[in-house]
Amino acid sequence: MGMPYKDAPEKANQNASLSGMLSIRGPRTTAHEREIGAAPEVPKKLAILIVEDERIVARDLQVRLTNLGYHITAIASSKHAALTSAQQHRPDVVLMDIRLNGVPDGIAAARELRADFNLPVIYLTGHSDNATLAQARTTEPFGYILKPFENRELVAAIETAVYKHRAETRLREANTRLQLAQRAGRVGVFDWNAETGELYVTPELEELRQAPAGSIRDIDDLWGGPTDLAEQTALRARFADWIKSDRADESWEHRIPREPGPACWVQVRAHAYRDAAGQPVRIIGTEVDITGRKKMEDALLKKEKELERSNADLQAYAYTVAHDLQEPIRTLVSGVELIERSLTGKLESSQQRVLFFVKSSTERLQSMITGLLDYSRLSQEDESVSKADCNQVLTAVIASLHALIVDTGARIDSSQLPEVAVSEHRIVQLLQNLIGNALKFRRPGVAPCVKISAVREGAFWRFMVADNGMGFDMVYAERIFGVFKRLHARQVEGTGIGLSVCKRIVERAGGRIWAESMPGKGSTFLFTLPAGEKVES
Repeated sequence: MGMPYKDAPEKANQNASLSGMLSIRGPRTTAHEREIGAAPEVPKKLAILIVEDERIVARDLQVRLTNLGYHITAIASSKHAALTSAQQHRPDVVLMDIRLNGVPDGIAAARELRADFNLPVIYLTGHSDNATLAQARTTEPFGYILKPFENRELVAAIETAVYKHRAETRLREANTRLQLAQRAGRVGVFDWNAETGELYVTPELEELRQAPAGSIRDIDDLWGGPTDLAEQTALRARFADWIKSDRADESWEHRIPREPGPACWVQVRAHAYRDAAGQPVRIIGTEVDITGRKKMEDALLKKEKELERSNADLQAYAYTVAHDLQEPIRTLVSGVELIERSLTGKLESSQQRVLFFVKSSTERLQSMITGLLDYSRLSQEDESVSKADCNQVLTAVIASLHALIVDTGARIDSSQLPEVAVSEHRIVQLLQNLIGNALKFRRPGVAPCVKISAVREGAFWRFMVADNGMGFDMVYAERIFGVFKRLHARQVEGTGIGLSVCKRIVERAGGRIWAESMPGKGSTFLFTLPAGEKVES
């Protein structure tokens, strides 16, 4: 709102010249040029719209700002002209006289510039009544410049307004992105002032809880969601314990009722800001809808139980079948042996050959049934953990394989082996199968060499049983651990259960087993077992 310069000669103070009221010694004087030239340098050329109905004042501002390094997009003398120019040129900042043509039309113009174009407005004023200033403040101006103007004040006001406006714009954009992300992710936010008891919640949280706007006013309202009174009580107790503790973060899950339909599951994550005494002064948290995840977890749990039940039934069936088949198999083997003894020397060569095949097949079938029964027993065995000294176990295994070691000319080498948290008879079974396989699957004409070693890996020991035998293609590295799966069935006798038993023993102990091999280059079987010192004596 500029002073009415065109009427100044008629006012009381006739000695106050127009240039004096503008703090200008005359636009043509060197002093004026020196004053403008002494202003601080502006690094960026900002675009400015001047809205001023006094031509002399507007022209003076234009000269000053141009010499200060700013770009003047236009000079407007009315609200309509200001809005039109802003739409065309989109300036960085607007210098707005509060009073245009004798009325506070600049306030209305500033309000529309802010609403329609989001432009920062700085008011130019010489004097005004309190009511007009109060009305001007409702437009959220970015500053005031009092007449007469000083160059440094102009620069400070303009640069501050532009910096503040850009910061506010970035903050507004960040808030918009956050709100969009919250809505897309169905994330509700709450902010509780522990000192005043004030609670702020976002619309997303109210929507998540199907709560009317403004109905969640207190921190206790957050616990009104759980459908079960006992769950509400438990949540309140947990929250109170957290408040009393020194922990900064806490999270929990609970249900909230939804109408219509089943309850909704939410996950709450909260952070407490505490004072020097450790008392919370502010708590900010989020609520996320995890109903979908809960449904998937329930479905997976159901499937897991069904699978466990199915596996248990299958194991029980395999055990029963293997156990019940033992008696007829023993009878069959005994019958074949009886026939063989009673007909010794009475059969032709072709008949002897048939009898030999029958005997071999029945003995192999008996071995397979025995192996299947042993494999089934592993799942029904008590999982209580004991310790086993693998050095003693290896000595026992070598003794049990002594005849085969002598027959093949094998050499068994071993480093110092550790104690493991697995029952001793299962380690015997494990090493006996692996070393026995290394001796059976040897290369023709090459004496077997088996090396056993172990290295520590955290809470486990990694064992290696390496041989120089036949080896196999790594495409079969998984298949060999299946029940009744054999790679060299025509070359080497066996049941195809040994490695399946090894896998079951290792996995029930919490470890894993795998193999590395190349055809004709030998094989290395690796497995991990829990360290024995972890077991309480």
